[in-house]
Amino acid sequence: MERVSGETWYAVLLFFSLIIVPFLIGLTIFKVYRKVFPIKAIDTMSIVEELDAQRMGFFKPFLIGWVVCGPVVYWFYQTFLAYL
Repeated sequence: MERVSGETWYAVLLFFSLIIVPFLIGLTIFKVYRKVFPIKAIDTMSIVEELDAQRMGFFKPFLIGWVVCGPVVYWFYQTFLAYL
């Protein structure tokens, strides 16, 4: 650990804070939304159609997470990084 530079740790922190955290926040929002408003299964709906309706992918939770995290990132940039 002593041989790793500080810039490497900053890059790891940047990766987690700009990609992983918004995705996890968006995923949590989607999971809560599906608990409150579950998908109504129709009797004529097949198993594949039902699973396809429940699938959300990567970009929907990522976009929702960025909608939530975007103002925080903008504030952090304006407060601490804009004048470097």
